[in-house]
Amino acid sequence: MFLGKKPTDEMFKDDLNLHNFVKMALPGRLVQIVDPTLLIREVEEIPVAAVAAREYSNENEIEADEETQGIVNHCQVEAYVYKCLVSVLEIGLACSLESPKERMKMEEVSKELQSIKNAFLGSRI
Repeated sequence: MFLGKKPTDEMFKDDLNLHNFVKMALPGRLVQIVDPTLLIREVEEIPVAAVAAREYSNENEIEADEETQGIVNHCQVEAYVYKCLVSVLEIGLACSLESPKERMKMEEVSKELQSIKNAFLGSRI
């Protein structure tokens, strides 16, 4: 869902499985493993908002540095997307441990995912 890969993909041979693939990559190499469409959408949406803000300011003769603000907001959104994806994938790792007794409890999973959702939505306001 987040990686664009199935546990049965040909790349998962020998000791490499989906769990180990994610575990080896987090957090520093997230961009290399996550489905690019999750990141591209964010990159495409922000410049459109910046252009709309620039057009609005030109039409209303408002003195503003909207393009710079758009770039700052873009970086902030990227940082939040990155943090949220890392957090969600870490929950996935905790839920897919080999021993069922060591796995994260569903009540905790629900709380953590809700917290991530709130943080992500709060970053977009």
